[in-house]
Amino acid sequence: MEPIVALVAEPSLNLVPLTSRLWAEKIPHRVVTNHENKQCLLLANPADKARVDELLTLWKQGELEYLPIEKAPRASHGNVTTAIAKAPVSVVTLAILVLMYIWMHLSTEWYSWLTTAEHLWPAKSLSLQTYFDIGFWEMYRPVLLHFSLTHIVFNGLWWWILAPQIERLDGVKPLLVLIILCGFVGNAVQWWYAGPAFGGASGITMGFLGWVGIRLQKVSYPFPPMLLPVMVGIMLLTIATDVVLPGVTGTAHGAHIGGLVAGLLLGLVWPPKTQTVPQ
Repeated sequence: MEPIVALVAEPSLNLVPLTSRLWAEKIPHRVVTNHENKQCLLLANPADKARVDELLTLWKQGELEYLPIEKAPRASHGNVTTAIAKAPVSVVTLAILVLMYIWMHLSTEWYSWLTTAEHLWPAKSLSLQTYFDIGFWEMYRPVLLHFSLTHIVFNGLWWWILAPQIERLDGVKPLLVLIILCGFVGNAVQWWYAGPAFGGASGITMGFLGWVGIRLQKVSYPFPPMLLPVMVGIMLLTIATDVVLPGVTGTAHGAHIGGLVAGLLLGLVWPPKTQTVPQ
């Protein structure tokens, strides 16, 4: 069955309030970008067209927000299984982080990862050649280290929230590029800023956040528009706290900033996923 085109809109139009309401009413739909770079709202069931037209009218009149919205159904085992099937790369990469956390409690092999090129810092930290000498793997591997249960849970939660949406709505390729680029850039900035002895996937999760935040106007992620400003505000608050009380938060600020900027820039230059739809 061909999908029903309910709306064709300019790429700058924020469809999140409308799509959120459609999900609340259990109306299956998706938003894609056509060959003219316009957003197309597609309906899976033609029987929903009349109700969607009513909601479109209310939305355009600014009255949609005042309608009562049903509570979302509780997640079931079936829903979780479906989510895993739709975002296997997100699940596998998150599982790797968890397995690495377990391995850290069974082995001491990772201790050397905390002394990456310590003889070059800070004397050679401003030399580009230093980063070539260190190499990709040695600079990247600290993203696999998490030093406490809180650390892995916090990063894992954001990974579970953000990565599957990127994989489903943008594709596997940009997700993998984000994981590789934001992890490396975040670690490189952290090594330059504070030297070795750090770890965590925060640079990558901040990169996910930057990517989603900068592309919310083009892709209908199920996140509020204020997600990026709020998280950036929290990041700035932790930086300010550490300025007043150095080291109190234990945050790798360089990794956060480097990963966030890398995700923002990648989100700006990466073209939106296109798909031709019937007109």
